[in-house]
Order: sequence, then structure tokens, then C-alpha cells
Amino acid sequence: MRFNPLKLPFLILFLPGLTFAQELALDFSAAEIGGNGLIQLSDYRGRVVFLDFWASWCPPCLLSLPAYDKMYREIDDPRFEIIAVNVDENTENGLEFLEDHPVSYPVMADPEGAIGKPYGIRSLPVSYLIGPAGRIVRKYRDYKAGDEIELKQEILNLLKEL
Repeated sequence: MRFNPLKLPFLILFLPGLTFAQELALDFSAAEIGGNGLIQLSDYRGRVVFLDFWASWCPPCLLSLPAYDKMYREIDDPRFEIIAVNVDENTENGLEFLEDHPVSYPVMADPEGAIGKPYGIRSLPVSYLIGPAGRIVRKYRDYKAGDEIELKQEILNLLKEL
């Protein structure tokens, strides 16, 4: 197969979306919402991590948290963790949502954007699937009901490799 230079602009359009793939996930340390402890991403090396940024004012986020919690409980594997990062400027808004819709995984507050800014978060929801070596396997933007089905399969595939 010969290289077709006319396809180069087409390829360039899709390359920016691939830049996160296999990059080392940026480490962070932050307090768990509700004051239960400190979470540091590097403590999860050797495990598959789904890092999910959300806010209480984001309708797709409010759908995704319960769906991800259900998926998390179904997978029920100590080699897998979800870490949610609430980016509400007023942490109380995130806490109120979690009171009505509790989740089984850690949730951190990031009202100043200390975690989100280095990740380049510009819209919500946005999530990262991080492999056991601490590298980003895939970046997810937005959420619609059913997205967790494909995500669950990707997570299970990564767990099989451990």
C-alpha cells in the first residue's frame, strides 16, 4: 500500500485526540470530599484506575455517577478503582448530590482546579482510563446512558492483562 499525501490533512485532524494515549497520568494529591483522607494517584500504581471529573451543574455528570457506581460494584475487583473529582467551586453542591446519590468509590473536591487544570479540563464530564503502569489508556468526553457498557469491557480487558 502506497502513502497518499492527500490523506495527510485527514490524519492530522485525528492526531490531537490521540496525544493523551499512553502518556503518564499526572500525579496529584487531594483531600477526599467530606474530609475522610488524602488521595494520591501514584498510590494506585499497579491497578486500573478510572479518573472522572464532574460537577453538580453538569446534567450528563449527574447521570454518569450512578452508572459508574453500578459498574464499579459489578466489577468488584481490588485491582480496579474509580476516583471521582468534583470541580464545583462550592464543594457543598457536590456534597448535596452525593447525599442523594452516594457512590462506593472515593470522591475528591477540586474547587480551585488544582487537579483539573494540569489535565486540561475544559468541558465536563471528562474521564481518563489509566492502566497499571500509570499511563493514560483512553480519554472520554461527555457521557450518554450506556457508555459504561463499553467502558466496563475495556476495564475487564485491562484487568485480564494483570
